[in-house]
Amino acid sequence: MQAISQQDAQPDGPDVAVVLIGRGSLYTRQPAEELSSLADDLRLKHPSWLVTEALLEQGGPSLPQALEVSRRAGAGTAVLLPVFMPVEAATRKWLQFVARRWQRQSATSLHVGFAGLFNNGPQVADAATEAVRLALDTNATIASGSGHAGAPEPGWSVIPPHAHHVLFCQGPRCTAAGAAEVGAWLRMRLKEEGLDRGPGHVLAARTGCLYPCNLGPVMVVYPEGTWYCGLDKDTVSRIVDRHFLNGEPVSASALRPSADRQLLPSSQTLPE
Repeated sequence: MQAISQQDAQPDGPDVAVVLIGRGSLYTRQPAEELSSLADDLRLKHPSWLVTEALLEQGGPSLPQALEVSRRAGAGTAVLLPVFMPVEAATRKWLQFVARRWQRQSATSLHVGFAGLFNNGPQVADAATEAVRLALDTNATIASGSGHAGAPEPGWSVIPPHAHHVLFCQGPRCTAAGAAEVGAWLRMRLKEEGLDRGPGHVLAARTGCLYPCNLGPVMVVYPEGTWYCGLDKDTVSRIVDRHFLNGEPVSASALRPSADRQLLPSSQTLPE
């Protein structure tokens, strides 16, 4: 994916920035790579556009990061274009909310628009027709097999011994709050401490939505069942050092299940 620029906004920047929004994957880079390929095609067709990419979930860059690229490049208007189908009404509203929140937090003059649904119009039907014709012309059939030919990796049938099981949310709302970067930091810290392998390692699994979206980024640590919310890199490092290495949950960053509305730990006064 296109790197996140840290340059200052350019006064002679592009008039239009286009943010292609796709869905990531917990298991492969293929969706992100295909999104990048589409972005490259658009750059060739429209060299005056600044085309960036963002992932709704399960990867990065996030939408706020892509909008920041547009702002720093000096774009006058950014158009958000989801390129997955279907785009649920709730997802559309959420993307608009993320964009508005970023506008407030960045105090930007960048105008943000939202393109119509990608599956509207005859062009999509034409593209689908062409894909079917190509499959027929190239005889793209799936060969039948016997037994377990082509079965998934044998390792996928193994539950490895581990000391802690971590569920790290990379759903849409946690992704917008920085989960991709924080999750990558967690995996790096586990590797640095040798906690990514062996019978006493931390089995870290990236997940879709874990539900308390307003408290993200969120991860749950088992067997204790500790909910860590509002995560950033510093908090993750404390959790690795204290919880995973010394068996002491970081209470100042943890929340317990409750029927009442909760605040992020950073906004409360909690003992260490």
